[in-house]
Amino acid sequence: MKKQVITIMVVAVFCATLAVSSIQAQNAGNMSVNIPFDFAVSGKTLPAGTYYLQRSTEGAQVVTQLRSRDKDEGVYLPQTHPVQGNGIQADSKLVFNKYGDQYFLSQVWISGRSSGAEVAKTSRERLLQREMAKGRKPENINVAIRSK
Repeated sequence: MKKQVITIMVVAVFCATLAVSSIQAQNAGNMSVNIPFDFAVSGKTLPAGTYYLQRSTEGAQVVTQLRSRDKDEGVYLPQTHPVQGNGIQADSKLVFNKYGDQYFLSQVWISGRSSGAEVAKTSRERLLQREMAKGRKPENINVAIRSK
């Protein structure tokens, strides 16, 4: 009898821990970011404005969506691959590559994690990169993300 009570308590604590972790993961998945310039991502150009960054899991895959708050515009970031940081990120941010006056979303970093997601370069971005002076890298622009 005593073993059954202990087993039930352990299972209950385990389930409660999973529920809290799930709620925290869902809350961490919805953030907003004010992007002060037009930018390109996944072959689409989006206007400056406030965007919601939503992350969700579908099976083993993390799906990231960037959706405009003011307009009905957005894009999924399907072509990303993991990138390792120097340590745990203190702040969430988007990193853009800037070529002249054109911006391309490059990376997504979420606070509390040591890895981020790097967005695959489009053919347009690779062309701009080649057109720039040899040996010159794009300027990196960081934009802070805040929790909703």
